[in-house]
Amino acid sequence: MTDIQKMQAALEAAGINVQKHREPLRLENAELMKQWGIPVEVQQLLAEFSFDTDLAIGEVHFDQVNGLKKKMEWEDDFQRALQADLLLVGSGSTGDPVALDIRDSQVGYLFHDYFWEEEAEDPRKFFIKLNCSLGQLFWNTQFVDDYPVDAYEAAAYMGAEFTGYWNPDEA
Repeated sequence: MTDIQKMQAALEAAGINVQKHREPLRLENAELMKQWGIPVEVQQLLAEFSFDTDLAIGEVHFDQVNGLKKKMEWEDDFQRALQADLLLVGSGSTGDPVALDIRDSQVGYLFHDYFWEEEAEDPRKFFIKLNCSLGQLFWNTQFVDDYPVDAYEAAAYMGAEFTGYWNPDEA
């Protein structure tokens, strides 16, 4: 099953009417993804699943792709994550950002408390990679029992060194 098929299955399982919300990817956002070095397969997936609103796919949210340019211009956190090669594409059940690692097309969660409060730190320090693609993440949230829907769950699921239960300043 391809990543696009997995995303389609996740959207269907969540009861989302894809045709109702479909919105063509605007050229300005497609150009930004190219500039940022987003892998072609990911660009294709994001273009395929460009909607007129943010969508809740189960407990995990998928951001409107046509909001990339606005986020780049207006959101410092988005820019800071992008400087660390992390593209924010959604959020988990507790508000932890879903981030796509531009370097390898894998996704995970950023601990939002640390990411927002520890601005001088590399955001990757608070990134829990789930070792799966974006389509796989949403498929897993719909079809895998007890799949992580926030950074704490992801840290436990992956056996991560950083669990979110300690203060980086005390390390």
